[in-house]
This record gives sequence, C-alpha cells and structure tokens, in this order.
Amino acid sequence: MMKGFWFLICVCSILLFSTLSFSENPLVENDEERFSKLLDKCEKIRATNPDSAVIVAQNALSIAVKISKDLNIVRAEHLLGYCYYSRNDFDLAIIHLEKSLEIARRNNFEEWIASGLNRLGNVYQLKSNNLQAFDSYKEALQINQRLNNKHEIARTLVNLGSIYNLFGSYQKSIEYFLEALAIYENLNEQEGVAWTSLSIARLFKRLGLYEKAIQYAKPALQKYQELEQKTGGSNGITLSLTELGNIYFHLGLYDKAIENTRTVLDINTKKHNIQGQAANHLSLGIICFEKGDLDNAEVDLNRALELKRQVNDSLDLSMLYRYLGETAIKKNDLQLGIKNIEKGLSIANKHHLLSDIKDSYLSLSKAQIKSKNYPKALEFQTLYSALKDSINSSEIARLEMQYDFDKREKEQEIITKQRDAVQQARLERQRMFTIFTAIALVLTIMLTSVIFYYYREKKKTNQVLLVQKNEIEKQKQEIENQRDIATRQRDQIADQQKLITDSIRYASRIQAAVFPRESTIERFLKEHFILYKPKNIVSGDFYWVSELHDGRLVVAAADCTGHGVPGAFMSMLSITLLKELTATMHDVVAGDILFKLRSLIISSLNQTGKEGDSVDGLDMSIVIIDRKTNTLEYAGAFMPILICRKMTKESKPLEYFDDQLNSESYSIFEIRANKMPIGYYVIGEKPFTTHRITIANTDTIYLMTDGYCDQFGGANNTKFLLANFKKLLLNLQHMTLQEQRKVLKQTIETYQGSQKQVDDILVLGFRV
Repeated sequence: MMKGFWFLICVCSILLFSTLSFSENPLVENDEERFSKLLDKCEKIRATNPDSAVIVAQNALSIAVKISKDLNIVRAEHLLGYCYYSRNDFDLAIIHLEKSLEIARRNNFEEWIASGLNRLGNVYQLKSNNLQAFDSYKEALQINQRLNNKHEIARTLVNLGSIYNLFGSYQKSIEYFLEALAIYENLNEQEGVAWTSLSIARLFKRLGLYEKAIQYAKPALQKYQELEQKTGGSNGITLSLTELGNIYFHLGLYDKAIENTRTVLDINTKKHNIQGQAANHLSLGIICFEKGDLDNAEVDLNRALELKRQVNDSLDLSMLYRYLGETAIKKNDLQLGIKNIEKGLSIANKHHLLSDIKDSYLSLSKAQIKSKNYPKALEFQTLYSALKDSINSSEIARLEMQYDFDKREKEQEIITKQRDAVQQARLERQRMFTIFTAIALVLTIMLTSVIFYYYREKKKTNQVLLVQKNEIEKQKQEIENQRDIATRQRDQIADQQKLITDSIRYASRIQAAVFPRESTIERFLKEHFILYKPKNIVSGDFYWVSELHDGRLVVAAADCTGHGVPGAFMSMLSITLLKELTATMHDVVAGDILFKLRSLIISSLNQTGKEGDSVDGLDMSIVIIDRKTNTLEYAGAFMPILICRKMTKESKPLEYFDDQLNSESYSIFEIRANKMPIGYYVIGEKPFTTHRITIANTDTIYLMTDGYCDQFGGANNTKFLLANFKKLLLNLQHMTLQEQRKVLKQTIETYQGSQKQVDDILVLGFRV
C-alpha cells in the first residue's frame, strides 16, 4: 500500500515538472521570435528612420537581457550602437559598441569582435580620432584573416585604405583598395566593387590624376545603375555622378560637369531632397562662373540660396555668397559684389572656416583693386597672405600627425609580437611619468611663486613709474600747448611721415615673406647670388625659385610697373598667381606660363584697354631647367637672358642666341625677349616664344631687371647700359658667384656716385 502511494507521488511529480517545462519553452521561443523580428525591423528602417530604429533596438536589447543570452545581448548592443551611428550620436554609438565588444571578447565571439571593431573604427574616423580608428581596423583585419571571412576582409581593407588616404600614405592606400577590389570581384559582390572603385576614383582625384579617376568612377556608376535595376534604388548613383562632375570640372570640361550635375539635380528633385538640390545648384553656379556664363551662374547661385533658406542649411553658405559677389563684380556691380562677399566672410568668421575666410580676403582684395581703393586692397591682400601661411602651418601639423601615425603602425606590429613585454614597459613609463609629473608640479608651484613675487614687486615699481610718467606727460603737454601753430604742423607732418614709413617697412616684411627663402634656393641651386637693391623700402622687382611636379626647376626674375608700394603690391599679386599657375599646370612650358600669367593679370586688374583702365603689368624672364637632360627653356617679356660659357676646343656655342660677346676664355650669349609685357597690350594676346637650349654644368646664367643697366652716373651722368654690363660679367668669370655679387654691387654704387638710384635693381646669377 505504501509502495503504491510513493509510486503515485513520483509519477505526479514527473508529470508536474514536465508540464512546467513545456509551459516555459513557448515563452522562450516566443521571446526569441520577437527578438529576431525586432532585429529585422531595425535593420530595414535604420538608414531611412534612425530615430525609430533606436527605439526598436532598445526594445530588442530589453528582450535580450530578459532571455539572458550573451550572444543576443552582443547583437542588440551592436545594433543599437549602429543606430546611434546612423543618427550621428557618435558618443552614444561608442558606448553601446564598446559594451557589445566587451561581452563578445569575454565569450570569444570572434566574428562579432571583428564586426564591432570595424563599426567602432567608422565612428572614430567620423570623430577624426584617426589613430584609434586605425587600431580598430587593424585588429579587425587580423581576426577576419584568421577566420578567412573574405567579405569582412575586403570591407576592412577599404576602411584601412581610407585611413592611409587621410594621412597621405597614398601608396599604401591604393594597395589596400586594389586588394579589396580583387576580393569583391572574386566574390561577385557588385556593391562592394562599386564602392571600392569609387573610393579609388576619389583618391586619384585628390592626387590630381583625373584621367585615372575617371577610369574608376565610370565603372562605379555603371555598377550602381545595374544594382538600381535589381534592387530599386541606390545612393551610389548620385555619389558617382557627383564625383564624375567634380573630376570633369577640374579637367575644365565644364559642359560634361554641368550634364552630370543636372542629372543628380533631377534625381534629388524627384526625391524631394532640398539640401541635395541646393548643393547641386551651388555646383552649377560655380561651374557656370568658371565657364564665364555669368547669367546662368547668377540664376543657379540665387536658386541655391533660396533652397538653403527653406531648410536652414548653412553648409557652404560662405562660399555661395562669395561666388554671388564675384559674379556681381564680373557684371560690374561692385557695390553688390562687395556686399555679398562681406556676407560670406561674416559667415566664415562665425563658423571658423579658415579656407573660406582666406578666399574671401583674396576676392575682396581683387574687388578693391577694381574700385581703385588700393590701401584696402593691400590690407585684404596682407590678411590673405597671413592666413594662407597659417593654413600652411596646419599642413605641417598634418605631416606631424602622419609621422605619429606611421610610428603608431610600427608600434602596433611590435605589440602584436611582444605584448607582455610592451605592457610591462608601458606600466613602467606610467610610473615614471607620474614621478616626473609630481616633480614638475612641485617645480611649477615653486617657479610660479617666485614669478608672482617678482611680478608684484614689478607692479609696485611700475605704479611709481606711471605716476612719474603722468607728471612728466602733464609737463610735456603744457610745453606743447605753448608751441605755435607752425611747430604743431611740423610735428603732425613728421608723425604722418613716420606712420607712412613704418607702414611701408611692415609691408616690406610681408613682401619678403612671399619671396623664396634662401634655404629653399640653396636646395635647388648649388651656386648662386642675388643682388637685390630696392629703390625705396619696398620694391616692384621680385625673384622666384620653385620645383615643378616633374622635378624640373623654375627660376624667374620680374620687374613690375612702378616701384615702392604700387610695385610691391603688383609683385605680391604676381607671385601669388605664379604659384597657383605652376601648382595646377601640367606639361609646363616657359612661354605658356607667361601667356597664362598675362591672362590672369588682365583678368585680376580688369584691363580692357579703355581710357581710365589700369595699365599695370610686369616684365619677366623665366627659365625651366631639366637637370636630368641639361636642357633649359627660356621665355621673356621685355627681359633678356645672359648665359656665360667657358670656351675650349671642345666647347660649342649655344644652339640659339641673338648676340655674342667674347673674351680670351669666355663667351657671353644674349637671348632676347618678346617685346610685349605681361599685362594688357594694344597688339593683343600673342603667345610668348619659348627657346630650348642645351647647357653645360659650368655655364653661368644671369637674369636681371633693367634697373642696373638704366642707372645714371659716371663722369658724363649717362646710363650704365647693357653692353657695359656684359663686358663687366665677362671680366668676372674667374671669380666665385659671391665674389661676382660683391664686385657688381661695388661697381654700380661707385658708378652711381651722388646720383639718386633711378629704379629697383635685381640681378640673379646661378649655375645648375
């Protein structure tokens, strides 16, 4: 009886536990099902509605915590971080991605570790924490390679390629992109192929290799168009068309650039994308402006402004107003043009947009030249030059960051091989840093105390001196008040002269800053001298030495209209335009430089030949030297070149010259310039002749302005003349170039005697 009772109890217990077990399983399955559905829903709406996606991901995370499965929590935290990333809440994105990563590492979920590192790298990159992004991508790549996950390997390679691109490591960047492209092509993943091709196109565009960029941008567009037919839509089409439009713009193919941009505009119009339409109209306005189609440029720019106001979009607003202003100026509405440029400058200042501020200064300088307000023009040109130097210093900072980046990469390789040893060294460094910090803090407190004591004492002394000074000033003022009107007028004139002189001296420092530094010249020219004697404090003569993209050397000397402040202003404008020309031109030819510089001068000074227009310009001689082939190209505008060669039995004269003067051992050859200036000329814009000759390593090349030969002096108070100058150079050939400079300087000063210097003097001699 008792045995039957206990048997019944056991059976009932088993049935009870079985019932409870079966009653719990549907709940677990139900929660798992809801979790999966929420993840799917979140993925579908994340890109288009990130705010709603965040709420869905938070609900999924709550269920994952309830189920208490680490893998689900990892997936939910990762997706929630991705949603915040899509919503541009980068700090919240980092918090949730790091939580996901922490749990994944604890459970050794390697696929999710790699995925989390990749996504975390994306966020760090958008926050400009590029070194942290690099570390994340590098670790993700190692894990994906270990797992042999081809798709994720390719994605990580593209991410690393973008980081190398940011730090200027273009060779590594293209290697990573091409490796990723090969993987995507083998996997037949068309979207990956398209995106990687577009990344390569952007890299080539950044390097100025526009034809190469087109070779990758066009296939990317074709791939995205094929994907659109299959999936029904792709943002890649607008990205590719926009990129192609930018490339065509840089190539000067304005009609193609307009065609691509209008296609993107049509797409954005259909999608009711107001910001996109505004950006497209801005691009069209800029293209039309550069093309010279001012009416259409004005229409598109105003339409862009109208659309930006509708959605309160301030992106590129400073640039938009600047182009509106320059368009108005081109259409001779100076008042409206300056007003718009000043609006753009105000916006750029408000948002600290240094590049836009710089460009606005340059536009205002040109506008003030056209309105003949030269002091204002010089003021804005000075601001432009100063800010340009400041921006160049940020380029130095970028190179320093690149150095840190390369160093960090090497350290990462060492850490991978010797992690324990490096960790111990890091702890030791931290300990030593703490000790040194404490010592430095104590020393700082002591030093601060001493400085404060002496500061307080100095302040007391200054107060006494200030009282004495005030008393002296009062006495001085009483004396000055008793002076007569003539004395006051004399003092006012003297003060004004001093202010003008100080201003000109300051302008001379600005002018000297844009000249090539001596260290730069020494790097390019093994032997040289520069004889530079301004007539006044500042000069209209300038010299310029630079290296082209292909390694050839450019040397120029120029004489701008006038001397003093007007000449200095023209020289600064000419140097700025000359730098921009040689930085952007390809297959540079000496005559082409002068031709294009003349067009820019005419455009900048709005010279039309009408009465009352500016007739300013410059004379110039320019040479381009190929040190590999010992060839020299010369072109000149009213300024000849002299080449002195030691003549032996084996020596030959130049292939081309206009005049030759000989001594026992040397010959000096003159090649004459075209008789037309760089500026408006009544005979029209004819091309400048380029002379190509072969030079020897012992040849001495001389470029000079007319100031030396036009100087009056001597017994009969006559000009020194070019003939005497050539004879003098022949007699100096046994000397070093620095000795030649000394003799040239002494000779002209002796010849000048008590006469005034009539013009700026510039003589540049060098051997290649």
